[in-house]
Amino acid sequence: MSRTYRVGMVVPSLNTIGEDDLRLFCPPEVRFHVHRIRLRHEPGRVTRDNLARAHQEAVGSSAFLKDLGPDAIVFNCTGASVACGPTGDAALAERMSHELALPCTNTMVAIKRALAAVGAKRLLHVCPFADEFSGEEREALEASGFEVVKSVGLNFTDAREAARMDPQRIVDIATGHAQALDIDGVLLSCANVRAFEAVAALERTLGLPVITSNQAVLWDLLRLVGWRGDVPGGGRLFQA
Repeated sequence: MSRTYRVGMVVPSLNTIGEDDLRLFCPPEVRFHVHRIRLRHEPGRVTRDNLARAHQEAVGSSAFLKDLGPDAIVFNCTGASVACGPTGDAALAERMSHELALPCTNTMVAIKRALAAVGAKRLLHVCPFADEFSGEEREALEASGFEVVKSVGLNFTDAREAARMDPQRIVDIATGHAQALDIDGVLLSCANVRAFEAVAALERTLGLPVITSNQAVLWDLLRLVGWRGDVPGGGRLFQA
């Protein structure tokens, strides 16, 4: 009889896609549990201060999931994971792991591990939001040795609107920017866009590995609990 694993995921209160992606791609022997952290917004717009507050509250919010005895926990918000400086993601993962006494990760830590696993160093980075947010993600990537050849902000002000993008639109946007670049990978950031569903088509189109926030989070959680295998539609990452 195969082992059943349990993982926990903390997402912002406005997130609708993280759970959808786990339902679509999580292996059946891995059960997932989700807790929400309040991501405050002012006139419909999330600010950097809101993201920093969520970052600071991540450990306390994750403690609710520890009570069910999971094998690993992730704090899944790309912007919040980098909201306290370019190395704050690694510090947050370390703090969560120490205080909760179990393996923990967050979105940017998972992204960096995933990019390294597929050998992607020179990147096209696509973020749904304005440059002030994509710039923080870029700084975090470059602080860990990745080269962001081009960073594209799509200028959404409401994450709920970004969540309504069809995967084919994401493929078209990334393809349009990637074709003229000397890159070896694509990063589609944000846990509240349907980028995971776009991975297989985009990798076929570009012939390059594609990493997304929720894809990297699932892969890192599975790695932390000791699960290995391919995930249909999950892209090259799960074959690395």
